[in-house]
Amino acid sequence: KLAALKARDSLFVKPIDDYIAAYASFDKVRDAVGNLAELKRLLRGSGVLSFHICAKAEEAGNENIARMIDRLEREGPRSRPGDELAWIVNDRPGDRAGANTIVHSYNNQQYMLVWITPQNSLRNVEGTPKWALTSAYSTRGENNEELVAFSFDPVGAGLFGEITGKHRPESPGGPYDLAAVLDNKVISNASLQAQISAHGTISGGGNGGFTPSELSYLVRTLSAGSLPAQLEDEPQVERTVGPQLGEDNLRAGFTACVFGVVVVAIFLIGYYYLAGVVAMIAVSLNIVLILAGMSALGATFTLPGVAGIILTIGMAVDSNVLIFERLREEQQRGLSLRVALRNAYDRAFSAILDSNVTAAITGVILFVIGTEDVKGFGLTLLLGILASLFTSLFVTRTIFAFLIDRMGVEKLGSIPLTLPWWDRALKPNIDWMGKRWLFLGGSTLFIVVGMAMFTSRYSAGNVLDIEFAGGTVVQFNLKEPMAQEDVRRVIDDESMKEKGKLDAPAVQSVGDIVKTADGKDGYKTYEVVSVTADATAVRSALSNALAGKLDVAQAATFNGFGKTIADAGESVIVPIDTGTREIAGFTPAALGNHVGGVAIVIRDLKPMLEPMDVRARLDQQRVNAAGASFSKYDVDELPDGTGLVVLASDPNVLYNADDAAALQDWQANVAAPAWQRVNDAIGNPAEFARVSKINQTVAGETATNAVIALITSVGLIVLYVWVRFGDLKYGSATVVALVHDVLITLAAIGFAHFLSESFIGHWLMLEPFRLNLTMVSAILTIIGFSMSDTVVVFDRVRENRHKVGHVDRQVVNDSINQTLSRTLLTGGTTLVTLLLMYITGGPAIHGFTFALFIGLITGTYSSIAIASPLLLVGSGPKPPALSGEVIDVKPAVAA
Repeated sequence: KLAALKARDSLFVKPIDDYIAAYASFDKVRDAVGNLAELKRLLRGSGVLSFHICAKAEEAGNENIARMIDRLEREGPRSRPGDELAWIVNDRPGDRAGANTIVHSYNNQQYMLVWITPQNSLRNVEGTPKWALTSAYSTRGENNEELVAFSFDPVGAGLFGEITGKHRPESPGGPYDLAAVLDNKVISNASLQAQISAHGTISGGGNGGFTPSELSYLVRTLSAGSLPAQLEDEPQVERTVGPQLGEDNLRAGFTACVFGVVVVAIFLIGYYYLAGVVAMIAVSLNIVLILAGMSALGATFTLPGVAGIILTIGMAVDSNVLIFERLREEQQRGLSLRVALRNAYDRAFSAILDSNVTAAITGVILFVIGTEDVKGFGLTLLLGILASLFTSLFVTRTIFAFLIDRMGVEKLGSIPLTLPWWDRALKPNIDWMGKRWLFLGGSTLFIVVGMAMFTSRYSAGNVLDIEFAGGTVVQFNLKEPMAQEDVRRVIDDESMKEKGKLDAPAVQSVGDIVKTADGKDGYKTYEVVSVTADATAVRSALSNALAGKLDVAQAATFNGFGKTIADAGESVIVPIDTGTREIAGFTPAALGNHVGGVAIVIRDLKPMLEPMDVRARLDQQRVNAAGASFSKYDVDELPDGTGLVVLASDPNVLYNADDAAALQDWQANVAAPAWQRVNDAIGNPAEFARVSKINQTVAGETATNAVIALITSVGLIVLYVWVRFGDLKYGSATVVALVHDVLITLAAIGFAHFLSESFIGHWLMLEPFRLNLTMVSAILTIIGFSMSDTVVVFDRVRENRHKVGHVDRQVVNDSINQTLSRTLLTGGTTLVTLLLMYITGGPAIHGFTFALFIGLITGTYSSIAIASPLLLVGSGPKPPALSGEVIDVKPAVAA
């Protein structure tokens, strides 16, 4: 249900995630209980909209209407197959009931009678043309009352116009009332005044109108579009789920990030001295601004968001390094610190701007049309880019101005300025273009071999993770609490032994923290998700891994246990024909909710079970069984304490002793399944709390949107780089480098699959990594790294091109050599951070950090070895030198 709502309406993502996150902290449990009730209310709001002509009070003598009124009094507001009318809840009695409508009460709830035939209603039901609203928004009527305006698509406009046209005031039998029904509740009722087609309005009914919360909810729900059908009032199961990464992984990942920041701080301060302190202040402020922006926008902290933060921190460090390296060059020219700083910022600005804008283009596109996880990456990336530009171009410059004006600082040192041999090492004279064919051959060989391995594993179904390939989810309870890392180790060991039975298991805690025997934080309930589609194999492997540790409910027996429904007897299987009849000598409190269903009387229960225990077992059976045959049930205790009664019903299949076909349908689809479910739940309790197969969660429209987002962003990057650099080759070379880096990363995953069991694989901590949403986030981050590196080199090529008037081999070589120090410094610090995360970050982010590590290396490599050589394609011969006197023009520099 959460997935359905998130796919339907991104506005729901924030509150739902807030409610779930509230459970992660013990001190928020009390607040979370209240939020759970609100969450249920939101989940029930499926957005199923329909319009109905109301039954008229003056026609109360009509045979159909009279039968519905009589049946409401005896059986309640249930519908039967073939009905032409239906009772709909009127949730504001007296306010949304017109003078000519038929309204009756049942169980302290008011209902309105409406027509549901095709000629008298507009519904999205099987066998009718599909229609939809194209927009919904709040507006005001002639009397300044709040209204909801809506517009239909062409199909809906035609159908709605046909229905309202037939029931105009001047039509036979007019005037008529029209009821707007949302999620099986009347939200508006008004007299039809004219034919309505493409556009209409919904009023709140009566003098009260819509409350602000009703208006907001209605507009939001109708704007999002409806789900295919109304959700049940109660969820099948309620669970409190721990953090997706697991607390142990979360802790390890956080620790690794802290170490990474410490390493960055040591490098910046140790290499650039006072300037490094200023840069570290900017980087720290950058992180604060990102988190503040996420908090202000209500964004959740997810792994894709972490990827975005890693990228933006890297870009923030990169921006400062670009400025400081330019500053070093300017100071070596003998300029004063003030002038050197001004020139450094001016000359680094274009590279900083271009690298950030190209990354921002991707962020915007991903946020607009990407999947929910990708949106998180895009949002964090955009916030980080804005923060990075602000801190690197404004904050640091302001601090330097203060140091010069108020503190009297006259020089900013660094290791290259202190150690001349270090400075000489940063000015190599390498002929990179002379080695381009070697680079091309090496990349081609690695990609071909690695992708062959990747493809072979993909064909065997061993590459895609649960989000893309589907699989099996198993929830189980333990006799004694265990720490999450211990459970994961036991299951991972079984996974290694049982190849093909429990592939790529992901362990997630469920419920509250309980102390283990050795004082660790543990849980009694866990959920395991595996890409193995064979649920029986997964169940078998987990049974072996957790032998003796599973908390399995005790089996019980009762009268008629194991018998067929025919042999159980009429005293055990009791049809519920009215809402007032007695069952086993009393009328259960919930009987009125199950008219048309079945009551199963359980006596001689050994050992005796409480109603809540039986209900919990029925919940298990109901969730585990595919295609439940009854959707509502209650459990009550017999007055004499000798047994229980289970009430079950299906609103689509009702008991009718006068109709042989209906009776047979009820016996086959309500009574028999309910009896079997009770037998299974009490006499054969499930070993696992829940076992179910799950389908792909990233498929169809969401996957298409992700691909469209990537293609669109790449196209816009080409256009931007083309305009900025004045040559299509620059944009094309950037895209080729991006594709190269992604292929190298996928090839590295292929190598990891084949090397994971070898000595080298164990030494390198390789695993058969799988593609999932986390890995997609890593690939997006790689694209950002690659663009940033490539644009920096291209910016220096553009600068050197203006000096000589063309691009040749020497210009490209000089540009690479001049930016090499920045490339090594920025890439080196980020690599150290990722290496720490890879080693200590925990298994849940192991694949994520592996992809980032490989991607950062190849992104740095491709800017030199792949993108830069492409600038020489079609460059032609070097233009002849101009004859004549050469005049050496030296620009004047103000002190």
